[in-house]
Amino acid sequence: MHRRYELDWLRVIAICVVFLYHSSRFFNLGDWHVKNDVVYAWVEIWNSFAIRWMMPLFFVISGASLFQALDKPGGWKRFYRDKFLRLFIPVFTASLTHGALQVYLERVSHGRFSGSFLEWLPAYFFGIYSGIGLSGSGNFANVGMHLWYLLFLFIYSLVCYRQFVWLKSGGKKLLKQTTNFCALPGINLVVFIMPLLVIKAVIPFAVLNVGKGGWGLLYYLWFLVAGFIIMSSNRLLQRIYAQRYLFLSLGVIFSVVQLYLLFGVSAPVFGGRSGDWGAAVLSFLNAWYWILGIWGAAIRYLSFDRPFLRQANEGVLPFFILHQTVLLVVGFAIMERDLPDLVKWVIVTSVAFIAIIVVYLALIRTFDLLRFLFGMKTAQPVYQMFPGKAAQTLVPLIWLGMSVYAGVNHKPALGQDRLTMPMTYDPKLDIVLNAGSISDRSAQGVQVVDDACASTGQALRFISNQTPRIEPVPGAYVDMEFLAPAGRYFVWLRGKSDIHSEYTDSVWLQTDNQIGTGQGSVHLGNWNSFHPIGVYAWASDVHVPYMLILNHTGRHRLRLQPRQVPHRLDQIWLSRHQRRIPNTFAPVRANGMGPAEPKETGKYV
Repeated sequence: MHRRYELDWLRVIAICVVFLYHSSRFFNLGDWHVKNDVVYAWVEIWNSFAIRWMMPLFFVISGASLFQALDKPGGWKRFYRDKFLRLFIPVFTASLTHGALQVYLERVSHGRFSGSFLEWLPAYFFGIYSGIGLSGSGNFANVGMHLWYLLFLFIYSLVCYRQFVWLKSGGKKLLKQTTNFCALPGINLVVFIMPLLVIKAVIPFAVLNVGKGGWGLLYYLWFLVAGFIIMSSNRLLQRIYAQRYLFLSLGVIFSVVQLYLLFGVSAPVFGGRSGDWGAAVLSFLNAWYWILGIWGAAIRYLSFDRPFLRQANEGVLPFFILHQTVLLVVGFAIMERDLPDLVKWVIVTSVAFIAIIVVYLALIRTFDLLRFLFGMKTAQPVYQMFPGKAAQTLVPLIWLGMSVYAGVNHKPALGQDRLTMPMTYDPKLDIVLNAGSISDRSAQGVQVVDDACASTGQALRFISNQTPRIEPVPGAYVDMEFLAPAGRYFVWLRGKSDIHSEYTDSVWLQTDNQIGTGQGSVHLGNWNSFHPIGVYAWASDVHVPYMLILNHTGRHRLRLQPRQVPHRLDQIWLSRHQRRIPNTFAPVRANGMGPAEPKETGKYV
C-alpha cells in the first residue's frame, strides 16, 4: 500500500494543535498544573471546542497507521518490539525524569509544597499521581503525565493486534462488509457513534469515568479501531472525501449547539438521566463530524510529500514528549510576572517552541541514547546492548513495580501538603452564601436552625436523605441563587459535625446546568478528618480546594445535597484567590471587611 501523506501531515498538525491547546491552559477557567492569576471564559470556550475532537483524532490517526504497519514482516515479535521502543520507553523515561518536574511545579504553584525540587524529590514515590489538584493524588507520574496517550496507545495496540491481523487476512470479507455498510449515504452520519453509545450503556460509570483528555479512556479504544476500519477501505475514504464539507458543516453546527449549552444557559436542557445521554450523543456526533471532516479535507489538500514533511514526521514524537514540560517550566517563570496576559502567552509559547526545537535538533536527534529514550530509531540501537526478550520483560516489570510501590506508599496528605494561607476575601469578586441565601429547599432532610456560632446566627442542618452519589432528583437539597461573573472559583465550606465520626460530614455540590443531572463535584467537607469535633472550620475537598467553573456572567444557581449526615453548614465561600485552606476558623464577614472574630476557640490543625 502506498504511503498516505495526509496522515503524516495530520500528525504534524495535530501536534501543533495540542501545543497551542496546552499553551492556552494557563489562561482558561479550568485548573492546570500552573495557572495565571487572571483567566478568561473565551479561552475556556476554545479549550472546550478543541477537547471534543483533538485526542480522538490522535487515536484515529494511530489506528489508520496500524493498518499500514501490519504489512511489515516479522509478525508479533517485531510488532511488540517496535511499539515497546516507540511508545513504552518514552513513558518509562518520563516517569523517572521530567514527569517528576511537572508534578513538582504543580505542587509549588498550588501551594502544596514550598521548597526546591531536590527537597521535594524524596516524596516522589508517595502515592500515584491521579489528577490536577486532587486531595487524594500522590506524586509518582507513572503514565508520564501527558504521555498517557502513548501508554494507552501501546496497550490498545497490543490488545487489538490479533484481531487486526485476522481482519487483514481471514476476516477480509467481514471487514469489507462492515466498511461498505459504513459508506452508505446517511448511515455514515451516525454509524461511528454507535459503539460509543454501547460503551456508555454497558460499562459501569465508575470505570468509564476514568479519563484523560476530556474522554473516558475506554472510548479511545473505539477511535483506534475506527481508524483501522476506515483506512482499510478506499470506498469509505472516498465517501469521507466527497462529504468533507458536509461533515465540517455539521461539526460547526454541533459545536455551536454544544458550546451554547455549556456557556450560554444556566439550566439543563434535558432533565434527569436523559440529560446525561443527550449531552453524550451531542459530544459523540460533534467529535466524529470534525474527525471525518478534517480527514476528508486532508485527503483533498494534504496528499503530497515534501522534504520538510519527512523531517517533521520524525520529530513529532520528541516534540510531543517535551512540549508540556517545557511549557510548564517557562510558564512557571512567567505567570507571576507583572506583564499583560497576551504578552505572557506570546513569551511562553514562543520561548517554549524555540527551546523544544533547539533541544531536539542539538541533542535528541544527534545522540543515539537520547533518540532511544525519546522513541526514535537509532543508527546503532542502544536497545541491542542488552538481550531483547529480557528488556521487553524487565522494563515493564520495573515500571509496574514502581507503580505498585508508590501506590502502597501513598502519603498524599503529609507535611507541606496542608500548607495554610491567610484569608484573602475579595468583596468585589468573591461570593459568600449562607442560610439567608436559600431560594429553594426540599421538604425533608434539611433544616434552618438558630446557631450562635454561625456567622448570621443561623445555619443549614442536613439530617437525613443522604445519598452515596449525586442524584438528579434528590430527597434532600438546598438551592441558592446569586449573581457572579464567569470565572473559576475555589470552593470553601465552613461547617461542622457534632458527632465523632468521619461518616457524617460531607455534601455534594452542583451548579447551573449540572442541576437535574448526575454530574457535579467530588464530595466536599470532611471537617472531622482534620478539625476538632463540633467546631466550625473550613474545608473543601478535605483540605484541598475544589475548583468550580462558572461558564457565563449573570445569575447562577447552586445546589447542595447531603452525602452524609448529620452536619451543619454556615458559609459557602466561592473565592477567586484562596488557593489554600484558610489559617483561621473564623467566618468571612458579611460586610466584606475580611474575617470576623471567631465565636469559638480553636486553630487549624
